Amino acid sequence: MATSNASPVTSRVTRRSFLRGGVALGVVAGLGGSGLLTGCGSGDDGGDPNDLQMHHDAAVGPLFKPYVDHFNSNYAPLKLGTSYVAQDYLTVTNQQLAGGNASYDVLFADEGYLESWSKNQWVRSLKDLPGLDKLVANMNPGVAEALKGPDGEIYALPYFQGAELFVVNTDHLKKIDASAPATWEEFLEQARELKAKGVSQTPYSPYWIKYAFLMWHQFAAEVASEGGGSLFDPSGKPVLVGNAAARATLERWRTLYSEGLVPKDLFTTDYGGVTNIFGGGKSSFSMRYQAQVVGWKDPKQSSAAKAVKNIAMPGKTHQTHSFGAYWMLSYETEGNKNAGTLIDYLGGAGKDGTYHVPKNLVATELGLSSGYKSVDSDPAVLKSWAKWADVDALTGQLAKTVALGPVTTRAWYPKFADRACAVLQEVVLGKKSSDEGLKELSDFAGAQK
Repeated sequence: MATSNASPVTSRVTRRSFLRGGVALGVVAGLGGSGLLTGCGSGDDGGDPNDLQMHHDAAVGPLFKPYVDHFNSNYAPLKLGTSYVAQDYLTVTNQQLAGGNASYDVLFADEGYLESWSKNQWVRSLKDLPGLDKLVANMNPGVAEALKGPDGEIYALPYFQGAELFVVNTDHLKKIDASAPATWEEFLEQARELKAKGVSQTPYSPYWIKYAFLMWHQFAAEVASEGGGSLFDPSGKPVLVGNAAARATLERWRTLYSEGLVPKDLFTTDYGGVTNIFGGGKSSFSMRYQAQVVGWKDPKQSSAAKAVKNIAMPGKTHQTHSFGAYWMLSYETEGNKNAGTLIDYLGGAGKDGTYHVPKNLVATELGLSSGYKSVDSDPAVLKSWAKWADVDALTGQLAKTVALGPVTTRAWYPKFADRACAVLQEVVLGKKSSDEGLKELSDFAGAQK
């Protein structure tokens, strides 16, 4: 794959840490062994029950430090410490929970863990959390459904909500005297023209990689944009076979690959490599969630920053795919009588009702949706988004999101999403037909319990 002339990514942890995938945010160099780093006192070691711990990936420690300090200054005598995993956060955390040695009160998880963790009584219901009804009423459409366990109770609060955004390099489009594509047909013709005229050898740099299930997320986004809706119905049944938009998306992807409109080694390139193709001005189009667009608009990270613009997703409906991550309460901790205060601070309104962490960290610093209507429409948040986005296009896109629904809480969903990425790659490479690939995924999902 061609190298980029974008500025190299620095090792400091800022928004850039979030640009490596879902929310398992990379590896901190030099940290080996079990992968676990532990901060201040644990709640289950016989210490003060006012001691609480937040459990997270180690890469984001510097991001959370001001919020840990804020909690300790404003919630005394409660004291917040941190438990960080240096690598493979979800694998290590799952092992700790299964082994009964989870020494933390609040932890986060990606999609696909809520069902098994709640069934195994590793995380607890939030039914007794004060103000829960008010929080749920303030959530964006569809968010509350992703927080429910098999028993119908709420087991989590939003950490963030991401949406796949389509971005263009306006300098490239000017060279072919074109406006941003409104349809996928326009997009394909522009890509061909950009390549033919030497503006870009690989005009499109999508994230067709297995890491963090990104190829699956991007497939869901493009299907939604063509009116294909969610790829699962509310009961968890796949809507893949016979889905005309899904088939058309795969056929377009095969065309893009066969005509060399995307890099040939895209499947085996790491996240940063794909990122730097667009950020370095080597491609004309890309697609990724809000935090990545923030990075592309940063001149310190992207040489194409001035030309990057988010637009409405091409397609018949201009819809996109949304996904999220969530805060949960660990079941077995001595400090759990106060843990509700902590999860409300991290993923809710907090004792002062200001949504301090969702507003200031998630929405303002990271550029992501908080999952809450009042936060995402806050004038201060919109002002911060305007620093890196066309706000009208962004808010319009966020209003047109399609979630996969309760299926993302199921224990088998991560395995399915991983399988989906492999099958989608095989279809693009011509090893399977589009119909064969869609049927294989449908059969696989349909066989899960």
